[in-house]
Amino acid sequence: MMTALIAVGIISGGFSQTVTFNSPLPWVSLRNDTVTVRAQVDTGLLKDKKLSLTLASVKNGKKTVLSSRTVSVKEPSAEFAFGKINRKLLGGEEYLQVSWEIKGGDEKGVIEPIGIADLNAGAAFDTVGAIHLKDGISAVDAVAAVGDAFVTTADFNYALGWNREALFMVMKKSAKSDTVKFLFDGKCGKNAFLSYPDRIVTATASDPVTAFGVHYTRDVQKDSLKYSFGVWNSEITHEVSGDRVVVRLPWFDTGMIPFEERVVGFGVIVSDAKGKQVAALPQTAQLFIPATWGALKLLK
Repeated sequence: MMTALIAVGIISGGFSQTVTFNSPLPWVSLRNDTVTVRAQVDTGLLKDKKLSLTLASVKNGKKTVLSSRTVSVKEPSAEFAFGKINRKLLGGEEYLQVSWEIKGGDEKGVIEPIGIADLNAGAAFDTVGAIHLKDGISAVDAVAAVGDAFVTTADFNYALGWNREALFMVMKKSAKSDTVKFLFDGKCGKNAFLSYPDRIVTATASDPVTAFGVHYTRDVQKDSLKYSFGVWNSEITHEVSGDRVVVRLPWFDTGMIPFEERVVGFGVIVSDAKGKQVAALPQTAQLFIPATWGALKLLK
């Protein structure tokens, strides 16, 4: 099994740099649950030749220590294994934190957040196809083109189409005041944490019909991972055609280049009037964890 490596940040005393932990960097998504730390150590500056390491899981201000050890360091290149933590998915608002401290000294540091998204854990991802539409198509013609090729998530019915100019989300009008979030990860990275480039189109198919784009900034504050909501200034438009709502998302607003058979990360989350999630595609999709989303394929 491939060993996942963790990079730990450095806080040095004076001008010395006793311990340097190697890449990757924070916000990494490990592809298995084996945690190993690698470091370069100036053993001449390391008091007592000992280093304390702690691995913890953190969520909403609560920290749970998974492993803690003090190791003797005799060589300048060191590797420290925490072993398996038996978690195939860890991300969103929960993350791993590695902290270190030099025994007998005042140097210490921490790296966070670290996630796990084991893509070999047997998870099945739903793939939705977007029908290839003519360029310059109107909302009325888009409705006719997608026909009855609807996907149903809870009581929410929608179909997708695309051309060189935009992505179209066609929804059946509904009497329910549910809100749907269409989630897009252009890089299809299946990451453990939502990132700023990930795009979300929020829409309603009941009166009043709405459609707008959002994205999130993220930060770690006091052992909590915070996602801050921000309006995505875009040229998203929507139009009602009979009992259909057509949302048009220009490609230039997404940072994605469309082409036949392109696959992007995609998910759908339906929330009720109180904001409670009632359904998702895939069923296990979580808003802040793109690794749980499915995929969207631009059909020929």
